[in-house]
Amino acid sequence: MGRNLNFGIHTASLVAVAFTTVSTAFAGSFAGVINAAIRLEGDSVPGVGLITRIDNVTINNNGDWLIEADTDFANTEQDTVLLNAAGVVLREGFGGLSGPPGALINSFDSVTLNNSGDGGFNLFLEMLPSDQDTGVYFNADLIIQEGDFSTASGFSPDTPYVGFLEVQVNNNNQLMVIASMDDIALPSGVDRAIVVVNAMTGAEMVIAKEGDVLSGQVEAVADFGTGPHDSAFNDNGDVLFFADLAGNTATDGVIYINNTLIAQEGSPSPLAGRNYEILSSRGRDMNNSGVAVFKANLDGDAADDEVIIANGAVFMREGDTPPGIPGFALTSFGTGSGPVQISDAGDVLWYGDWDDPNTDIDTGLFLNDQILVQEGVTMIDGVIIDTIASGQDAFVMSDNGKWIIFEGTLADGRDGAFSIQIGNPADLNGDGFVNGSDLATLLAQFGGPGSADLNGDGVVNGSDLAQLLAAWTG
Repeated sequence: MGRNLNFGIHTASLVAVAFTTVSTAFAGSFAGVINAAIRLEGDSVPGVGLITRIDNVTINNNGDWLIEADTDFANTEQDTVLLNAAGVVLREGFGGLSGPPGALINSFDSVTLNNSGDGGFNLFLEMLPSDQDTGVYFNADLIIQEGDFSTASGFSPDTPYVGFLEVQVNNNNQLMVIASMDDIALPSGVDRAIVVVNAMTGAEMVIAKEGDVLSGQVEAVADFGTGPHDSAFNDNGDVLFFADLAGNTATDGVIYINNTLIAQEGSPSPLAGRNYEILSSRGRDMNNSGVAVFKANLDGDAADDEVIIANGAVFMREGDTPPGIPGFALTSFGTGSGPVQISDAGDVLWYGDWDDPNTDIDTGLFLNDQILVQEGVTMIDGVIIDTIASGQDAFVMSDNGKWIIFEGTLADGRDGAFSIQIGNPADLNGDGFVNGSDLATLLAQFGGPGSADLNGDGVVNGSDLAQLLAAWTG
């Protein structure tokens, strides 16, 4: 399948930046929270320029991260980079790809990372005809190119891919692709489909496609949600997706996991007497146990019609008191299409806005019922967080719930991506204990960089060993 560069260098996500404890009051099961700036507006990218904007972010169970950043490089066709802790991984206007021959990167779309440090991407390409200028990549290896015929049995023979809208990678080296096709068996000129591809063998499997009648439905699929938080993909190969059906617009929005209906517009929600009214353009996620979380709008009173549903129950509702902020009521969960995340342990990461008349301190980032970051209150490196992002690329959490990246703006005006580590930093594998498994990880990294660099000095050494042994929990 070409060259596999493996982008995960397993350096701790906070290498070369100072650890700074959050000043927001924080207690309970999520102890040991640490915040630090990963990258800030104005930071230098050697050989390229200064960061002007941060877009896509992702982080895995080891704390390895990828960030898409725009810079002030004079040539705007070469000013966007994909960064990890070691530096530039890929760059707009440059190659470094296994194929197609001579192709340069025009722009980045999906940016995802698994726990082995392998990336799954949708890249727009230059130096190619317009009907061949996008591709699905596993690291820098081309897996599917626009114009390729699908090999999946769910399509008519010689059905070509005509574009890609979302790509996610799991820990079994599978890629979930939301793609545009041109299947002659379907009446429209461009058809949408969800396909799972094995990055090692190239084998393709159709999960659902335009024109399908999903289980329990009578109307066919007209389209799928194509935003980064419209779908989710886990290690079992399960796909959570939103579909828009043909027919009655009051009941045409549905959420499925594979072939199982999770929610449908016009159908009862877990809140007695309230039906789902709007499911489209709402963030959703799924963990490796197949447990889903999603934002939804209900019919009825507009004062309490926005909810977060987790594991089939109401997790949080507009009008509820925000955890740790007594005397106020939640008014929103941020931009509808913004993320909500669930870890393998079932912990939910969410954004909340409440009705404090002081709008300088009325939003926060929460994990379950505890506030992690509050605008106007939390300090990072001695500077107040002025704004917490709530849009498309606002935040992301690793599968094990140990690592979080969120975007925000400091009081001095600098935008940035900031990390939060949940739990004891010495619990390197995130199993809730500091024991021999964590010691083995540290010893394997001894003398070099790695996730066991507990004090953030860039190298795993005796100081880190001493910190781990002090935190030993048997």
